[in-house]
Amino acid sequence: MGSQYTGLDLPIRVSHTHESKPPAADLYRYWRSHKEEGYLERHWPDELDHDAWAGSIRKVLGRRFPEFADAEIRYFAKGTFNRLYSLTNPRWDKSYIFRVSIPVEPFFKTESEIATMEYVRRHTSMSIPRVIAFSSSDDNELGYEWILMEMMPGEPLRKLWAAMPDTARVKLFAELAAHVQQLVALRFSKFGNLYFADVADRVLPPQAPLSAITCNGTDASMDRDIGPGGSFVLGRIVAQDFFFDKRIYYPGSRGPFSTTRELVDMRVELLSQRIRNLAPVEGEAWYCENDRELDRNKDRVYELFEQLKALVPRLVPPDNGPEDAGVLWHDDLSEHNLLVDPVTFKLTAVVDWESVSIVPAYETYDARPAWLSDRDWRPTPLVQLARGIPPNDEFLVADKLRRVGEMGPARLAYHGIVGPLYDTSSPETQQRVKDKQGVAKHLEIASFQHRPCNRNPAADQNHAADKYHATANSQTDNGEEKGSTANT
Repeated sequence: MGSQYTGLDLPIRVSHTHESKPPAADLYRYWRSHKEEGYLERHWPDELDHDAWAGSIRKVLGRRFPEFADAEIRYFAKGTFNRLYSLTNPRWDKSYIFRVSIPVEPFFKTESEIATMEYVRRHTSMSIPRVIAFSSSDDNELGYEWILMEMMPGEPLRKLWAAMPDTARVKLFAELAAHVQQLVALRFSKFGNLYFADVADRVLPPQAPLSAITCNGTDASMDRDIGPGGSFVLGRIVAQDFFFDKRIYYPGSRGPFSTTRELVDMRVELLSQRIRNLAPVEGEAWYCENDRELDRNKDRVYELFEQLKALVPRLVPPDNGPEDAGVLWHDDLSEHNLLVDPVTFKLTAVVDWESVSIVPAYETYDARPAWLSDRDWRPTPLVQLARGIPPNDEFLVADKLRRVGEMGPARLAYHGIVGPLYDTSSPETQQRVKDKQGVAKHLEIASFQHRPCNRNPAADQNHAADKYHATANSQTDNGEEKGSTANT
């Protein structure tokens, strides 16, 4: 199993692209209040027996791919948006992952993820999972969208980092940097997400002009393979600040956006609708503790939001600058999503390509991987402050100092290869970048999303975020880890 897919036109879409349905009214079932920190977390509402899931997966695959009829199908892991099952057979030369996704952004998240992975495969040397087939519709026995992909070798970096010598760490990130350099060298004329060209009518704005899908300019690196004659289009954005919790229902543009100002204005508009659509009563749809606390202080919240909104026109100009170059950026190059050979410490795969968008270059912080970053992504959760738990500033400062020493050589190696993404010599450009990154950070903090701060992997191996990613080449029946990591 595996070799028969060589040379086939992959990935294979098994769903019908002409079907168009609005988001279901009951998506609140897939969200619940985090018990400790109060934000809305993603949630699987059913407790379906894994044997029943395996049977449904066998039916789904059996019609189109009879070679999977005798596969051993076992529960593998549960991710942030996904539930995963492994497909193995001792006669096969490959193993596979079958991933089922809850409907946080129906159709668009799956379609964009598959197209993005294929685009990266065609235009870079980065090792990523090969997708065999997918369904961007929930019209099947499972009732969910799904992806069938190859299982990738290697262990997650979080498991190996503590045991890696400094020289191996530096070599690993130099290797990653060579791949990222290829990725960020691809430039785009708009901000949004990639899709296959055959779904252009679904992912572009209604009555979109020809300019919405054509290449702007003559630079060979701009909008490569996009538009008429190309395999891809640049369409609607799929990002958490556009679909997280109730945002999927809010009216407004999802792009593609021609300027950073258009993109930021829409983020602000969605945040405006969100803070005026709280669910503070326990038991009602979309309830979370953060909403309850915000509702108690809503007058002050609205006042602060209006101050932030008034700053945007002053800090984000209407026209793009060099820092606004469109780049395809995997914003979670983290210790979970970088897979490494446990013997050679070489990079074996980069996984988790869902919601990977084309964004302004300044938002990537010079294409800095999350694992090398010292950004303070998460303030103390609102509900913990309400409970009298002090801010975690002291921890974040201490952790940043620790990471400066621990990550320093790897950072130098990485940035020495990737280099700056745009010309920063102009004082005006430097000031615009500071202003725009300041706005982005405030919107990120106010976005109602859980943002994990950096942790010491050796001291925090059991952190709950580990459960959000597929682990092991094989697992016990109850899902305990036994081996290396595959794909989220």
